[in-house]
Amino acid sequence: MNEPESFRAGDSVSWIESLPAYPVADGWALKYRLLWPTGTAVNITATGSGTDYSVNLAPADTTSWAAGSATLISWVEKTSKRVLLAQQPVTILPDLAIANTYDGRSQAVKALIDARAALAAYMAKGQAHVAEYDIAGRRMKFRVSTEITDLISYYEREVAKERALQAAMTGVSAGRVCVRF
Repeated sequence: MNEPESFRAGDSVSWIESLPAYPVADGWALKYRLLWPTGTAVNITATGSGTDYSVNLAPADTTSWAAGSATLISWVEKTSKRVLLAQQPVTILPDLAIANTYDGRSQAVKALIDARAALAAYMAKGQAHVAEYDIAGRRMKFRVSTEITDLISYYEREVAKERALQAAMTGVSAGRVCVRF
């Protein structure tokens, strides 16, 4: 299936689907329904384009769509016949042209920042040497700093992987750059 896995609300979205088992010429129609966990569903009808089906959504079609996770269902219909083809998760990204706030950091970047802040707070309180204590029958156990630093190392690797993938997608070298003089 050629449907997008993600797109931004307010943007144009288009794709072409080829379904040889359900040809346009035989009267089949391809339809979609976009469903969010809450809110109103959206119906989308593909148009015949030769032997293929074409979906073209204008910015005006997608601008009011809620950002977040949704499910895209596809099926074909012909008179009294209906055949469900697929359902797939779709991520609707926020429309940045009208957004008031936006945090574009990945979950890994946010977790890395939080882990570094936790280590700084842990060390600043002067409790780096205290593993646990018991007061009036209440026990409090702290993580050792090595557990926090291990978490930081894990998220540093995850962020590096994300950056390498982003660099590869944009055609930029993510690793070493070798230069010969």
